Amino acid sequence: MTRDAGAPPTWPIAASGDHATAVGLFSAIVMALYRRERTGKGSAVTTSLLAEGVWAASVCIAGALAEATFYPLHDRQNPANAVLNPYKASNGSWFMLVVTPDKFTALAKAIGRPDLITDPHFSDTAKQAANAAQLRAILDDAFAKEPIQHWGEDRPERFGESRTLSCSTGAGGRDRCAPTRL
Repeated sequence: MTRDAGAPPTWPIAASGDHATAVGLFSAIVMALYRRERTGKGSAVTTSLLAEGVWAASVCIAGALAEATFYPLHDRQNPANAVLNPYKASNGSWFMLVVTPDKFTALAKAIGRPDLITDPHFSDTAKQAANAAQLRAILDDAFAKEPIQHWGEDRPERFGESRTLSCSTGAGGRDRCAPTRL
């Protein structure tokens, strides 16, 4: 199960196993129809929620069976990479920051901290990793100053080509954010 370090396990998204099972069953039906079309012979198809769950988690299961060493649990306060971490906007909305090394300059400018570009603590990815907790605190402070809509605005002068989040406030004041390109 996924969770942050020090937090209890959380429930997976509802029906995630049902979705994988439905896709597997759909595939089986399509292949049976294809076989009937090609050979004239019918097929029986079945599926199993347990088997589909094992398939969906097969990378972790295979690793465990091979006695692999897994990455430690994510720790938001002390991340391995501060620019790949969840952050909270001033209106309480959470979002996931994903910034590649070539976009760090755009990020620093976007949060109003161009000084980070030349700060020796963050001058390259190795130093950003070594000082990830400090950078996380800086980013926490910056993102907490504005609502999610501010961070999702389409403003190339602030975000350049690195912005991929579009946000709006929907019915009942709920925030809706969606990627603009994947």
